[in-house]
Amino acid sequence: MKSPNCQEELWHLDGICSCAHWLNWKCGIGMNAAREKVRVANALGELPKISASFARGEISYSKVRAMTRVATAENEDYLLMIAHHGTAYHVETLVRKYRRAKRLQDLQEANKQHDERSLQVFYEPDGSITLQVHLPAEKGALVLKAIELAMEEEKAVQERLRERAAGEEYADPDVSGEFEDEHLPFDHRRADALTNMAESYLANGPAASSSADRYQVVLHVSAETLTQFA
Repeated sequence: MKSPNCQEELWHLDGICSCAHWLNWKCGIGMNAAREKVRVANALGELPKISASFARGEISYSKVRAMTRVATAENEDYLLMIAHHGTAYHVETLVRKYRRAKRLQDLQEANKQHDERSLQVFYEPDGSITLQVHLPAEKGALVLKAIELAMEEEKAVQERLRERAAGEEYADPDVSGEFEDEHLPFDHRRADALTNMAESYLANGPAASSSADRYQVVLHVSAETLTQFA
């Protein structure tokens, strides 16, 4: 719900946290229903065909609400065909089955990625080692995040060393190369971070806390969303 002439939200007033809160206050719509209307409105911005058909009054809000849960540019025409020739019940049934099939497909894809995980080691003629890693998406993201944190920690260490050297009374101004890490290429720093992670593991062993304690994902869902999976 934005003005056509500016980017300022029309619902923005003191004490109003979101567009859904504005609908709840001004129109007396329950918060769950208000959030759903906002979701549908946002989704229609990416679905021009469904949006145009809805604007012409060819399909009901109930059908649009269901379609926007799964609609994409690729399946928009098919969903519209069902909406034009079927009832809201037909559309909701189709969407429910589509979502179930998509979850199963995602599960199969996750299992496939898990089965294909690997780490291969290649010894180069000069004695160096090349590692080739193939990980599931979530595990790969976890490794990259750990490398990123190790790089940030190394940067913080270098900053502390620079500050300490700058504060020393008899610091040698001609000393160079002592803090060269900040000038290294990104790939070099990432390789160093991976090495530091290995050294830390060998020195300290596995962490005492469980993975459940270290990594938590918090999801906020409405009661209406929960009923869809009941």
